[in-house]
This record gives sequence, structure tokens and C-alpha cells, in this order.
Amino acid sequence: MLDPRAKRFLSAFAATAMLASTIFIAPVSLADNAVRQDDPAVIKTQETDTEIGEPAVRKDGKLVRKADEAAEQLAQTQALDHFDLARFYMSQFDFKMSELELEAAIMYMPLMKAAHRDYCVVSLLRGHPMRALAELMMVIGMGEPIPLSDGEKVELKARGAKLHYRKALDYGKKGKWDNAIAELKWALDFTPTNAAIKRSLAFALASKGEFDLAEDTYKDSLAADPGDPYAHADFAYLLSDKGDQGEAFSQLAQAVKLAPQAAALHVDLAWMAETKGDFKLASDELEKAIKISPTHAGLWAHLGRVDERKGDVDGAIAAYNRALNVDPGQFEAKRRLEVIKAEEAKTKSLAPDATQEGGEGKGGKAESQQGAEKVKSGILSPHVKTSSKPGKKTL
Repeated sequence: MLDPRAKRFLSAFAATAMLASTIFIAPVSLADNAVRQDDPAVIKTQETDTEIGEPAVRKDGKLVRKADEAAEQLAQTQALDHFDLARFYMSQFDFKMSELELEAAIMYMPLMKAAHRDYCVVSLLRGHPMRALAELMMVIGMGEPIPLSDGEKVELKARGAKLHYRKALDYGKKGKWDNAIAELKWALDFTPTNAAIKRSLAFALASKGEFDLAEDTYKDSLAADPGDPYAHADFAYLLSDKGDQGEAFSQLAQAVKLAPQAAALHVDLAWMAETKGDFKLASDELEKAIKISPTHAGLWAHLGRVDERKGDVDGAIAAYNRALNVDPGQFEAKRRLEVIKAEEAKTKSLAPDATQEGGEGKGGKAESQQGAEKVKSGILSPHVKTSSKPGKKTL
């Protein structure tokens, strides 16, 4: 490990090297990278390549297909984009991300001397002196860059997507959705077909309030991977928030079908069925979740609440007792059992008075039966609430 003075010296040296390279090397590098339209060696003329039968242009004395020229221009644009991003990360003293972006710039444009120059400086700051020396040799013209192989490109793109995705997660935890969205878009730049990153991007857009863009991105994610249950589930939450309850329920049911062993998805479907008033389905889904996670006291308490709402007081009592067996401190189960017992005691206490006032007890009996029915139906249970929606998932 370097002591603080050595680190300060290294940082000062790197800054000085960057300043000097900007003054003396950058003009040459940028000139080397630019295409001068008045240079006879690179003047292009429209021709047709007889061998391939396609439009072509003459460049450096050779015929080049227009498709190849377009690909080269695209690669240059991508290289410059990654180079600019590397400079941004350098300004934020995030040298790890800067190193990644410089590698990407060089991948797209191996002869970009400005990128090699900055890579030399960043390598010093990252403690890679041999890498810095190799980059310096390429900057001053004493070495030639070796283009990455296909395997190396795949590895770099996978690493780039992973690093940007992790930064997006960090921003998401802090609620910085603009930054998270930017990082996820860069992650997709490295791996454009990654369905999981698209799903996370859709979630970030929804969290920011851009619901239409989020909906389109969810659809794009599902088109890339129709078998992603959590994309279906997250899409269902978005549709529910937008008021499309029917399609939301359909998407969540599909998520449960794709991942039947995910207890959380059964709970989510139970919640959605409960909000629709389908207490039987809600109860069924909670029972499936409990089979997967039988020691979760909260699930038993939730089942008790749903059973109360559908009028099954005995089932609710049994569920609350199971919740307390799992966790004696389960507050909701304990409270609801006390409420049910109080209501039952109140109903029994009203029965004798009603009999005395009703002559032969017909009126009292009817009132007692009506009270019991109200308890069973949940009408006399003002504290019964619809299950709250589970907290939104993170990226």
C-alpha cells in the first residue's frame, strides 16, 4: 500500500502528465484521428465494385463498400461517445469507470491516440504502471495497438454492462432516478438485447413518473424475454397504477404461471384479487404462498384477514392462531383475535336482553342472528383492511 505522500505525489505527477500530453500530444492525436477532406490520399469517388456488384467508394486507393464505410463511421461515433464519457468520469474522480470507457473507445477505434493518452494517465492512477507504459509507447508512435479479438470484445461488453448496472443500482437505492436511467442506458449500449437491464430501465422510468416510456420499455423487455416472470409482475404493477386493472391482473397471473415456486408472486396476485373483491382467489393464492413458506407469520395473518372479509370467521381464527404459533409477537394476528372475541362476547350479551324485550324472544332471536351474520360477514369488523400493496421491488 502507498502512504498518503506517495499517493499525492502520484496524483500530482499524473495531473502534470495529462496537462503536458494535452498541450503537446492532443493536437497531433486529434489530427491523426480526423479525416481531412482536402487530402488527395483520402478523396472518395463514387464507383461500383464489379466483384461484389454493390456501390462502393475509393478510399486510400482501395474500393470500400458503402456498408463498410457506414460501419466505420458508426464505430468512430461510438468511440467518441465512450471517450467523452471517460472524460466525465475522470472529472468525477471515478477512475475505474473512466478506465472502462477508455477501453471501449479503443475497442471501437484502436488508433485513437487521445484515448491511449488518457488511458496511460488513468492506468497510472489505478496503479497499473506496465499498462501505462504500453499506452505511452502507442501515444509516442513506438508501438501499434492490437485490435481486440471477438472473445475479448464480448468480455469487455459484458464487464461494461455489469459495471454500469451496478452504478444504476446504487443510484436507485438513493432515489437518484435520472442517474440510474443514464447508467442503465449505457449498460444497454454494451449489451442491447439484455432483457433484465431493459426491465430495470422500465422500473426506473416508472419510478421517475415517465409511465408511457416505462410501458414501452416493459413491452420491449418482454419481447426480448417473454419468460421473465418478474418483468410480467413489474409490468402488472405499472398497469395497475395506470388504472388498467384487467391487463394488470392478466400480467401478474402470467408471472405466477411462469414462477409457481415464487411465494412473493402468489402474495402479489392475492393482493390484486383482494382489491377486486375476489376473496376466494385471494385466499387460494395465500394458501399456495404459505405452502412454499409455512413459517412466515405475516402470510398466516394476511390469510386471516382475507378469510374475515369473505365471511369465514372460523377460518380466520385458525389462521391467526397459526400466525401466533409461528410468531407469538405477531401484532396483527393478536389484535384481530381480540377484536373477534370482543364482538362474539358482545353478541352473546345482547341475546338475553333482546329475549326479555321481545316477549317470546322472536325479535331478540332475529336481532341476535342478524348480529352474528354481520360479524361473520365482517360488517362489524371496522378494523379489517384491504391488504396493502407490498413494497415496490428495487432495481
